Amino acid sequence: MIERNPSDPRYKIDYSKKVFVYKNLHKDCWSVKQDGLVKAHTEEVRLWDCAFQVNAKGRQKVLDEQRKNVHAGIKGYIDNDQQVPSGVEVTYNPYKYDSFVDKATELPIYSSLFTTLTKNKVLAV
Repeated sequence: MIERNPSDPRYKIDYSKKVFVYKNLHKDCWSVKQDGLVKAHTEEVRLWDCAFQVNAKGRQKVLDEQRKNVHAGIKGYIDNDQQVPSGVEVTYNPYKYDSFVDKATELPIYSSLFTTLTKNKVLAV
């Protein structure tokens, strides 16, 4: 994980608090946000005690303007254990779904015990 400014204490991640992780389309990575600040960018992160969140007003703005904005992500605690368990692949497309869904079944997913976010995949257990 690449912290934005490791010498500035404001950008230090507090691992005892939840983070909000979302896909950064401009940098093609995951942005890790905590306390209102983007504290890090990473190609891979594992979270536990996860909630999949979609802001309905933000999604509606995407639909109205046909322009993407940050309105969805995963909230959870960063897990430093690097084991990647198998799980269901999760996806989100604001033009097709109003929540995150199981990619295979298209059934909604709102939470998971563990979630692994890699460059090309999100896996939820």
